[in-house]
Amino acid sequence: MVPEYRLSAAKSVKTADGWETSVHVENVGTGRMLVEVAALMGERALDPAEKPKVPYQAAATTIVLGGQEGKDVTIRSAFKPDRVATDPDIRVLQLRRAAAALKL
Repeated sequence: MVPEYRLSAAKSVKTADGWETSVHVENVGTGRMLVEVAALMGERALDPAEKPKVPYQAAATTIVLGGQEGKDVTIRSAFKPDRVATDPDIRVLQLRRAAAALKL
């Protein structure tokens, strides 16, 4: 039993306190897992001496989805995200990981 997450309907809106990102997360797989959903900006530097053009930032929430379940998720951040993703730290084995991220 392995989860397979798909994201849709992602959008970010400027608020008085920062940014609010919403996304629909669906598990079209068969596993039930606790998974992190994150609004992200920039890229992580693989080399500690490397300085990325845009510093990496993440704001996240955690949800549990069983097979064939979906949920609307809202994430608040102090930065303008450029994408959303499930399991950004790659802790959960999942099928078709590329479908679990969307650019904003």
